[in-house]
Amino acid sequence: MESAAASSVCQMTATLRRADDPHRPRRDSSYPFPAPAYASPTADELGYQPGPWSGFHCPSQCRHSETAQLGRIGGLPWATPLAGHNPPGNPREDVSSCQYGRAMIDADAATGSKALDSRISLATSMHAQPGVYALLVGSGTSTGAGVPTGWGVVTALVAKVAAASGDEVPADFDANVWWGKHRDGEPLGYSDLLASLASTPAARRAILASFFEPSEEERQQSMKVPGAAHRAIAALVARGAVRVIVTTNFDRLIEQALEAEGVFPQVIATPSAIDGMEPLAHARCTVIKLHGDYARIDQLNTVEELSHYPEPLKGLLERVLDEYGLVVNGWSGDWDHALVTAIEGIRSRRYPLYWSSFESLGSPARRLVAQHRAHVIVGVSADQFFPDILSRLGALDSLADPPLTRAMAIARLKRALPDPIKHIELRDLLDVEVQRLRAYLADRPQLAPGTDGQTLQDAHDEIRQRCGTLLHLVAQGVYLDRDRQHIAVWTAVIEQLMRARRQPDGQFHPFWVALHHYPALLVLKAASLSAVAARRDDVLLRLLREPTWRDRTSSEQEAAALDVLHVYRVLDHDLINDFPRWNGTRWLYPRSRLLKDELREVFLPLIGDEESYQQLFHRTEYRVALAQMRFGTSASSYRPAPGEFIGEGQWRHNRLAWEADFRGHADREVWGWSTGDDGPFDQTLKELAEDLGRSRRWG
Repeated sequence: MESAAASSVCQMTATLRRADDPHRPRRDSSYPFPAPAYASPTADELGYQPGPWSGFHCPSQCRHSETAQLGRIGGLPWATPLAGHNPPGNPREDVSSCQYGRAMIDADAATGSKALDSRISLATSMHAQPGVYALLVGSGTSTGAGVPTGWGVVTALVAKVAAASGDEVPADFDANVWWGKHRDGEPLGYSDLLASLASTPAARRAILASFFEPSEEERQQSMKVPGAAHRAIAALVARGAVRVIVTTNFDRLIEQALEAEGVFPQVIATPSAIDGMEPLAHARCTVIKLHGDYARIDQLNTVEELSHYPEPLKGLLERVLDEYGLVVNGWSGDWDHALVTAIEGIRSRRYPLYWSSFESLGSPARRLVAQHRAHVIVGVSADQFFPDILSRLGALDSLADPPLTRAMAIARLKRALPDPIKHIELRDLLDVEVQRLRAYLADRPQLAPGTDGQTLQDAHDEIRQRCGTLLHLVAQGVYLDRDRQHIAVWTAVIEQLMRARRQPDGQFHPFWVALHHYPALLVLKAASLSAVAARRDDVLLRLLREPTWRDRTSSEQEAAALDVLHVYRVLDHDLINDFPRWNGTRWLYPRSRLLKDELREVFLPLIGDEESYQQLFHRTEYRVALAQMRFGTSASSYRPAPGEFIGEGQWRHNRLAWEADFRGHADREVWGWSTGDDGPFDQTLKELAEDLGRSRRWG
């Protein structure tokens, strides 16, 4: 056990209570110590149970007020900052410390819940029942295209009012402050502001036009034209997944995107259009513009106008809410009282309600979520959400009946690999898995719960299980990346995992902390096997040399993966040999045996049979050892790693079989083997053979 300088922490307690608990304490000046934590409907859905949470743990430099505020983003309970004991029914041993925003977005990680990501269930439902879900989109859906939200329009209009009043409008102009100072306490809101600036619908249309119609310069910059969200919505309609779109927006971006996709929708922008409309079930696509169109004079803008709908429109909306599932995006519910009332009035829903929002939900939205037990997806923009759902549907198209999440991820990877346009989608796909591992490693303790073989085997097995999907993605990705378009992606994944290792403080077990690099080692080994299987030695060397990491507890500089992830640094020879899985067998090269066993399941589908896998593993081990000898840069580099590739049956006339294999098949140029067999590189091969020969009878 070793010790490093311990950082001071604050220890507190909190009690998780349901939001409707009549006995919940009120906030006072001493809040949040001790503090209540209120469970939202989303928390209920994820399985939170009321009870005491103890051991609130945060670095001493964090401010308690920020702890309190950030700990309840979106109305969720304090999940992540709370460590130690959990409320009854939450079987999570350790909860991460001070990672507020991320865990509030990913509440599943905070609770250890095994529930599927809501986007998976939504995509699966839409795939199984095309046309059953209607979309409800608000101004937030169009922000990525440069169309302002209602509040953005408010800020711009107040700035115009201030300028017309003779006041300066600085770059950091605060609309709320100016309005409160000059309007005698009159509340500032989108609807009230429009009512005060323009008394008739025609005047309001003229004011709003500049916010929704692109200038020539804006058009050249792809502003106020259909964005990624609109194009994905149009593609969802084109494939039949969506047939009804309800929107509070005045812009025509959805209609333009649909027409570009070859879909000419039935647009209902006025109550009078309802009488002659084609039935919803018969139309290929119906766009219902609840508040009208910016080019018409009969828009609904003010609080009074938004407080009730004409009967024909109200009846049509009630039909949609009753007969269709609902996917909400970019709509807050803050101003649209009639729409909120309509959704509240639905007593029973035939299909689930999904609510996607980039920011935390306001009071009206949370009330609707609670009433209808909606699935909430927080922290995802419209330009991310709709393309993601479209991509998941495409992945489902190619699936039969495999394990859902991993198979979907692999299918999406295969679709993204050959398409340069989907480079970001590929990175995002891998980043989801990387961030899950990083969150797990951030929570992992520095002290081993025990040093017996079973405890240590369980720890290795847990890490391997958590890496499963990422290992499949990287193995398939490197192997299928024939044009080498995505090498930077693979090296970035390895480096992110290397940098996920925390610097130890306080007391720690070195071998236990070293396991923080086990995910990176597994991924590097999988990527290396794929590169060698594809006969791309150049890719192998980049994987070994480009990812870097620095151990802040030593004076060493940044070191490459071939040094940092050397098996001697990450895995303990004797501890691995104590694993019960070996039934008492003591391996000469237990690190090699462990890695070979852990990656077999990943590579047999790629390679085909056990013998081919064994040969690939040994061929790769030899190349890694050669790279460590030739390119190792760290002053404390270990000797080239031996393994089962130098074991029994691997030598012919005292010459290592894999050296002969390398001489016959290596890409000499990328290894710097530019002269004949008697040159400097040949001398390196001989030195490696001598070094490995000394390890033939010990591990």
